[in-house]
This record gives sequence, C-alpha cells and structure tokens, in this order.
Amino acid sequence: MTGVARIGAGIELVGRRREVAALVAALDRAAAGSPTGVLLSGDAGVGKSRLVAEAVARAGAAGFAVLTGRCLDTAEAALPYLPFTEIVGALAAEPPELVAAHGSLRHLQPGGPPRAEPESDRSLGQLRVFDAVLSVLDGLTAERPALVVLEDLHWADRSSRDLVVFLLSRLDAQRLVVLATYRSDDLHRRHPLRPVLAELVRLPAVERVELEPLGDADALALVRLLADGALTPQLLHGVARRSEGNAFFAEELVSACSDGLPHSLVEVLLGRVESLGPTTQRLLRVASVAGRRVRHDQLAAVAGLGVDELELGLREAVHHHVLVADEHAGGGYVFRHALLREAIHHDLLPGERSRLHAAFAALLADPAAPDEPGRAALLAHHALAAHDLPTALAASEGAAREADEQEAPAELLVHAERALELWPAVEDAEAVAGAPEYELTGLAAWAASATGDPERGSALGRRALELAELRADPVLTATLRLKYALRLLELDGDLRAARDAAEQAMAVFATRAPSGHLAWCHAVLARAHYRVDEFPDAVREAELAVRTAGALPDADRFAHAAAADALVTTAGCEAYSGRPQQARARLATARSLARRAGDLGAELRTYSGVGFSLLEECRFADAAAELAAGEERAAVTGLRWSMPGLDVRVAHVIARFLGGDWDAAETAADLAGAAVPASVSARLVAAGLLVAAARGRFEVVERRYAELGGHLVEGVQAAVYLGTAATEAALWQGRADDAVARSLAAQAALDAIEGYAFGGIALAALGIAAHADRVAAGADAADALRDAGRMLAHAEETALRGLPRGAEMGPEGHAWLLRARAELTRLTGPDPSAWDAVVDAFAYEPAGLGYRGAHAALRRTEARLATGHHGSDVADDLHSARRTAAALRAAPLLAAVDALAARAGVAREGAAPAPDVLTPRERSVLEQVAQGHTNRQIGAALFISEKTVSVHLSRVMAKLGAGSRTEAVGIAYARGLLAPRVSA
Repeated sequence: MTGVARIGAGIELVGRRREVAALVAALDRAAAGSPTGVLLSGDAGVGKSRLVAEAVARAGAAGFAVLTGRCLDTAEAALPYLPFTEIVGALAAEPPELVAAHGSLRHLQPGGPPRAEPESDRSLGQLRVFDAVLSVLDGLTAERPALVVLEDLHWADRSSRDLVVFLLSRLDAQRLVVLATYRSDDLHRRHPLRPVLAELVRLPAVERVELEPLGDADALALVRLLADGALTPQLLHGVARRSEGNAFFAEELVSACSDGLPHSLVEVLLGRVESLGPTTQRLLRVASVAGRRVRHDQLAAVAGLGVDELELGLREAVHHHVLVADEHAGGGYVFRHALLREAIHHDLLPGERSRLHAAFAALLADPAAPDEPGRAALLAHHALAAHDLPTALAASEGAAREADEQEAPAELLVHAERALELWPAVEDAEAVAGAPEYELTGLAAWAASATGDPERGSALGRRALELAELRADPVLTATLRLKYALRLLELDGDLRAARDAAEQAMAVFATRAPSGHLAWCHAVLARAHYRVDEFPDAVREAELAVRTAGALPDADRFAHAAAADALVTTAGCEAYSGRPQQARARLATARSLARRAGDLGAELRTYSGVGFSLLEECRFADAAAELAAGEERAAVTGLRWSMPGLDVRVAHVIARFLGGDWDAAETAADLAGAAVPASVSARLVAAGLLVAAARGRFEVVERRYAELGGHLVEGVQAAVYLGTAATEAALWQGRADDAVARSLAAQAALDAIEGYAFGGIALAALGIAAHADRVAAGADAADALRDAGRMLAHAEETALRGLPRGAEMGPEGHAWLLRARAELTRLTGPDPSAWDAVVDAFAYEPAGLGYRGAHAALRRTEARLATGHHGSDVADDLHSARRTAAALRAAPLLAAVDALAARAGVAREGAAPAPDVLTPRERSVLEQVAQGHTNRQIGAALFISEKTVSVHLSRVMAKLGAGSRTEAVGIAYARGLLAPRVSA
C-alpha cells in the first residue's frame, strides 16, 4: 500500500453500540440531576480514547461543560494531582470566580500563594483540597451539566486516586458525569489501583463499562474504513483477524501491511518507526525518554538539531501519526498511543537511555529553565536514571517540599524517602539537599502518618529525634519530642512513650521564658494523663496550659490553640466525674478560644464532647442538633473527613440511631469510598452498621464485617458498634454459633483496649441471647448455661468496675445489664417480670416504644406465652412492637413480631378477628387443661377416655401451632378462643 493509513479518530465509530448507549444514558441522567461515575476499562489500544472522544462530542453538543485531565506514565516522578491540575487550570479560565472562591485550589495551580494555615492545621490540608474540588464542581454543575474525563487512571498518583474516590463517593445531586478510563491489562495483582476500583464499584452512583475487543464483523468493518480501499480483500481479512479486535492494533497493521505481516505488535510498532527517516527516528528516541508528552523546546535542546531539520523530522512523525501536536504539552507533542512510546523506549540501548536522561536532567536543572509543576520531581527521576546521585538527592528534597506545598502527603513520602535512601551515598548530603536529615525525616514521619501508616510514621519520628539529638541543640530536640508526643496521642500510639517525650520537652521549655511550646507541653501531658484515667493530674496540667497561654500575647495563636486543647481535656475529666453541666460549660469556653486561635480540630472536638454529654443524658434531639451543627462546621471548613470531623459524625450517627431517626443516621454514616484508611473510618462505618443490621441489610453487614473485622482493636467505638451490629445480624439470621463467636471476639478486642468498658455489657447481653438460641436449636443446655453465666458475670463486673462517664452508670448501660439478666432466664426458665424491668429501663428511648424497648416487649410476650400468662397485655405488646418496627423499617423485628402474633393468634390492629378453629369438644378439653387438670381428671369430668383426651389435645396443639399443652392454652387466650380468666 502507499501513503499513510487513516487514523482511527478520523473515521466514524465502529461498533460499541452497548457502550455508547451506557454513556449516553449517564449523560441524560446527569442532565436531570442524577450524577454518575463511569469506570471505562479495556486493554491497551482497544478503543477507550475513541469512545471517550465520542462521549465528549455528544456532551458538548448537549451543552455540557467538558473538563479533561490526563494521567501520564511519569515512572518514579510521582507528580501529585496531575490530572486535576489540568482540570482546575481549565476551570480557572472560565468562569474564573468559581476557582477564586476556593483558596485551597491554589495547591493545584502553578505559582499559587504559599500555605497560609498554621502548622497545627497542616494535616487537614489535603482534605480541604478535596472539598474545594468537590465544591467548585458543585458550583459549576449548578449552572450547567458537566462531563469530567480522567484518562489513564492506571498511571494516577496516590493523591489523584484518593481524590477520585472522594469525588465519586460524594456524588449526590450534581449534574455531573465523571468518566475515568484505565487499562485493565496493566492491573497486576499488586497494582495500587486495584483496591481503589474494588471500593468504587460498590458505590451506588458508579457503574463499570468494560470495553471488549471488537467482534469479527466490526473488526473487519474497522479495517475496511482504515484502509480506505488500499488493501485487497485477502489482506483486509488477514489484518482483521490479526488485530484480534484491538482498534490500535488494526491501525498499526494497516499502516505496516504487506504480503508478509509481522508476527508481534512490537515488530509492527518498531517497523513503523524504522520506516521513517533517521532524523525522525532520533527525535522519537529522545521523546520516548521524556515520557508520553514532551515540550518542543526540550525536544529541540536534547536532540541538538537545527531548526529546519527538527521541523522536518517532527512533520514526518506527525504525518505518520506517531506524534500528535498537543496544546496541553506547553507547545509540544504527545505520542499518539502509549504503546508506541513504550516500544521505542524499551528498544533504547542502556548507555543511550542514560545519556538522554542526563540531558533532560541538565535542562531541568538549569536555573533559567521555565518553572512548571512537578519540575523537581521530574528532575529527580531523570537524574536518578542518569546515575547523578547528588542532583537526584537535591531534586528529591525539592520534590518533597513541592508535594508538601501541594497538600500531597503520599507523594511527599515517596520523594522524602528517596532522598533519605540517597543520603549516605552523597558526600556532604546536607549541603547538597539544602536541609538537615532530621528535618526531611520529620517530614516523612508526618507524611507516613497522614497516609494511614502510623507505625511507619512513629518509626520515622523516632529516627528524626535520634538525628536531632546528634546536633546537641536542646530546643530543636525538645520541639521534635513535643511533635512526636502529640502524634502518638492523636494516633492512639504508645502512651508511655508520648508522656516521656512530652516530659523531656517540658524539662527544656520550662527553663526558658513562657512560650507556646511550653503551653503545648502541658496540654499534651494533660491529654496523656486523661487517656490513662489520671484525672487530677490531667486537670492540673490542663490548668497550667491555660495559665501559660493566658500570659502570652493574644496574637500567639499557637499558644492559645494549646489552651483550647487543654480545656477540651478538662471538660472530659468533668464529664467522667459526673459533672456534665460543668463539662459543657468548659467546652463552650474551649470552642470560643479555639475559634480565636484558629484551631479547627479543637473546635470540632467541642461539638463531639457536648454531643456525647447530651447522649448520656438521653437528650437525643438536643444531641442530634448539636452534632448536626458540628458536622456543618466541619463541612464549611473542609474538615468533614478529618479525625475530629469523624468524631462528630460518629456521635451524630449514634444520636440519630438512638433517637429513632434512622434515615438521618444512615446519611451521617455515609462514608462510602472516601479516601480515609479503614483504621480511621472503622468506627463510623461500624456505627452505620447498627442501622443496617436492624433493617435486615445483612449482606452489607457481612461484607463490612469481613473487611473491618481486623480493625476491632482500632478503638472502643469500633469494637462495640461493629461487634454489636455483626452479632445482631447473625442472631436475626439464625446463626447462633456465629453470634456467640462474634460477641466473644468483640469483647476480647474491647478488653485489650480498655478493661471493663461499658459497651461490653451490650455485647454480653447479645452473647447470652445467642446461647439461648443455640439451646433452642438443640445445643447442650448445661454448656450453654455455663458459658452464658460467665458472660453475665463479666457484665456485672463491668457495671461495678467500669469507668463511668458520670457518677454512676448511665441509663443505657443499666438497660443493657437488665437485658443481659433477662436473656439468661431464657436458659433458666421464662420469667416475664425480668422482661418487665427491661421494657421499663429502655423507656429512655423516644416517645412511645423505641427499638430496644420493642425487642424487649417481644421477649416479654414470649415469656408470658411460655408461662401460660395471657390476656390483652399480650396483644398490646405485640401491637406496640409492630408499630415501632414498621415505623423504623426494622424488617427482622417486624417479621419476628408477626411470626409470634401468628402463633398467638393475635390479629393486626384493625384486622378481622381470628377464626374459631376449635370444635366444642376441643374447647371443653382445653378449658379443663387451663384449670390445671390432668388427662385422667379431664376424662372423668367430660365422660370420655383418657386416650380420647390425648387425641383431642394433639389436634388442638396442631391447630394452634403450640409446642405444649400450656402454650396451647396461652395461644387460645390470646386469640380469644377461651373466655378471659377472672381473678379472685
């Protein structure tokens, strides 16, 4: 053939009717206010980009704003937020006020102003970036629908992956489609995108479109269009067959087609390049080292060609569809397909590759070179590939600083650790890097903790301390010790190590003039004492923190943030000592001080503190209002995913759950796939599972329990809520053995965290219930009674020895203890009075019968029927429990109530009375049984044989679904088949 084959993007789309229909449907939904995330996957070259181009064209025609961000194969350069930098750049151009209103977006724009937040808030910076991107898209889609395209997500950096998860998990009512593409054939078992995709596909607003190779007919049609009449029918069919339905392969085969087709794609690609002129081949080799994109000025400088020769070579590369002029490359070029670049790069000789990397490194290191995002990271990559270790060290340190400024802790960690690895191999490394090793190690410690690896962060923090100690600078060492102690406390780390570090820092700062560091030493020690229940010491240190800060100027925000933190600790001590009103007063003062100091973390902790205080007084509506205000404050300040923000949300979920507003509880617990590690999010997810279990969404509970079971030890809340939800789910499903095991596992985790925590009483009650269910299913009663007795003993001991938040155990703990005792009566013998106490104890729930109270009423009814106690109170309990279960949409409870009502013959409220199924003789026999007579006595009274009495009783029990003669009497009374008893 002659000439150049037609490029795939220049012809009509072949096939893909199903995929186009899915994308069009997503656009239609978005236009109507129902957002969608689409994950478009397929092998390299299968046609993802062509399908995206079709979607972009259709969206543009429908009036959508179209924003595109491209991920690039930057190897080890780790450029943070690369695709979103492109998107924000487009947004900043039109309309500019959208981006200008969100200061955190400066991190995604070149040349933005430096960080303005105080150091105490830096750990929240990435969350603000995430919220800012979401907010600007919310603002854009309020004006018109939008399509956001993220190409080649398999190359995305960690920060970009986290931001994608955040966005897709927050799709709500935006007129938005987020279309992300990735290579499915690149996702090896340990690829970092794999767990992200596993989380994303579970989100309700996300769908997956897998692009399979074209079928035989479509592949032939594509080849025919590409060849444009230049191939014989025999070659057309041969190329179509060899392409295996891959559009890019088809293009390359058409371009390289001859009577003898190459055997491999690499041969096709390299053959394509080798058919070009020597100058063009040289340019392509240089460009392959730069990456898929290359700037024109950099290509010209490294290639060393004259202007005319350069332009001729580039023209040929573009004409043959190897390179494409690209406006996004700063006036440069991009390889039309990544596979082309990869084939050329892999064919370079080792020495040639090293020399070209060195040339690009020299360009990037030139002070006169234009500054651009990721310049330091790219320089580090090229210098390392060129074996220029000093330059690689200096550039890695610069890349770490740049990533820090961009609020990208994952990339900061990559670059900082690379610099630390190079440190021993570079002479006078501190002078080369421009920073001391302890400082870089401290940055890495913070980044490791911020990215969900607290153990690594602690290890790096200890190393930073060791390095600082070698400098014999006591103030420097004390400052690092204080930061280390605070990090350990915030991450629930080694309390002894945290206290020791704070005390050592105190020994230095106490000998100097009062300062914010001294105030923080007292605040950290106060928190450490509080964590181990040493309340007098905690209060003393907190007061010293407040006094120290108060003696400093009002402008010293660092010091006053320490005072706010100390007041929150004091309030916790007040609450634990049974003084809730004083605690709330302290928290009000702390909130005011925290706002003045700009300490958003301390401010949010005041909301959760007040909320939990109100919860313990069973003031659910007041608690929910306070916590909703705290959640709104977290959202406004971009901290809804921070640790203090999550504390508020967990409390909000519990307030709504206990208050009976389960829909609001589920909304508050909607973590979805947000970029928060499971070690942090476990308690919020677990709190939400309380509703899922109660509503019968067992598949959700089972999946989350499998995922989070290893995080039972992440904290008291995670252990209690996850253990409670998982145990209840097993109970409702009739899996009593699993319920026992889950109760014990959660109790063991709880004991390991905090001995005799009150949440263990609920776990014990559920475990005893599980043992009763096991016996009902045929398990050994003696063994079950022994094990259940141990659980009750642990609950009783917890009630005595547990650390109360007030002067005595609150109403919720008391109610659960009574339930644990009542559950044991299901093994020792039914006792309705035990359940009377439980129903009364759970009366703290909202007006009417709450969920726990309704369950207790169900158990009371079972006990009454089992003991032959019947009457209108049985129907009353069942009717009340049913109203509660129906209102809450508590499907398992509703089914249990209806099943017991059917056994007892209690009709639903407003339903017709149950039919009389007994014959007169059967009723007479049952009346005699109700009077306590034996079969012989009944036969004598009714003048029938004892055997006939037995036959009648068997029929009565079968008709009423009773398991014993006593239960048959109870059911008959409940159904009105026997006249009510008259008390003497």
